[in-house]
Amino acid sequence: MSKPNALTIRIYHDIPALREVWREFQSITDGGPHDTWEWNAAWAQTAGASTTPLIAVGTLENNETVLLLPLAVRRRKGCLVLEWLSAEQGNYASGLFRRQTWADRRLPRGREFLKRLLEALPPVDAIHLTNQPTDGLEGWSPLSELPGIETASAGHAFPLNRDWLQHYNKRFGKRIRADIRRRERRLSEQGELGLHVVAPGADLEGAIDRMIEDKRQWFRDRGIEDFFTDHALRDFYLDLARMPNGEDSPRLKVFELSVGGTPIAANLGVIYNNVFYGLISSTTVGSLLRYGPGTILFLRLIEHLADRGIERIDCGAGEDDNKLRWCTIERPRFDTIVPVTLKGRIYAAGLSAKLAAKLRIKNSPRLWIMAKRLRRLGSGGRVHRQTRKHSGLGSGAVRIQT
Repeated sequence: MSKPNALTIRIYHDIPALREVWREFQSITDGGPHDTWEWNAAWAQTAGASTTPLIAVGTLENNETVLLLPLAVRRRKGCLVLEWLSAEQGNYASGLFRRQTWADRRLPRGREFLKRLLEALPPVDAIHLTNQPTDGLEGWSPLSELPGIETASAGHAFPLNRDWLQHYNKRFGKRIRADIRRRERRLSEQGELGLHVVAPGADLEGAIDRMIEDKRQWFRDRGIEDFFTDHALRDFYLDLARMPNGEDSPRLKVFELSVGGTPIAANLGVIYNNVFYGLISSTTVGSLLRYGPGTILFLRLIEHLADRGIERIDCGAGEDDNKLRWCTIERPRFDTIVPVTLKGRIYAAGLSAKLAAKLRIKNSPRLWIMAKRLRRLGSGGRVHRQTRKHSGLGSGAVRIQT
């Protein structure tokens, strides 16, 4: 049985040097792709190149690794805030913990754990650890006992197997299924329909560039902040695609639906631990949009993944109608928010109030409708009717599942 003071936390800056330890640890823990060495290494050398990694590794007296937290300190409103290293890109983040070890209640957790962590880190004013899935932390993670607030949008997923058609028939009524089949027939009249799994190399780079351009137009139409103005995000996806492609690594995949050889819809995601995590979905703007190519692509993508034994599809955060029709698993998320200094108290109070207001708006149908209308007015009302109805799966935020 572990002693209460057996935990030692050390901070590392060199992610490449941690490759062997990190990859071995992620293979025996329950984290998602956003907690892996591959994801964070790709982020640190692209979109996060200006940030110093602070990788917290916790070990016991026998040198057994029991936790790994990919962290960074960023300046927010004049405060030094401790965040996830890749906090700006991801639906989930929880760090990596060895569950059976942390079942020992004598190990530090909550405030005591935080005290140990802060002693190993450079000075900070506040802590803000975003998008932690409650289904993966409650009851055993030392972070779960820290104060926080529920996020406005939960994650959504559904189980996948070779009987996926039963799930589809149950979740989508006959009229909707008939409408999708009619649209698929009409679309095939424009040229041969095909699902293409884009291979690494120049083809993949071109596919990602097309997706980003289509997504940027989607953002403009809705008055949503365009995260792709920073080209480092594009480089992040490309670097992630170049990472080792083994079964124990997150494998980036791009699927395209083409008509007569011309791509009209795309979906980018990561396969990890036999789960497909959606990252970006996009469709081209034009007359073919009225046929709902995003929905047709998603149906073919599901069939492709089911045939290869993928067990679940995680569609990320957001509550568009198509996503809620497919998904039967809700994954609530919360943000840990803890002030450390007096200045941090002011920052944490403002942040908590802002997030609480978002949660109230999201939980109120009337306020949520008003918020969407205001956002639409801010974009000049440039929202395509076809896009609203048949956009395929994806939310409006680039922080995964866009």
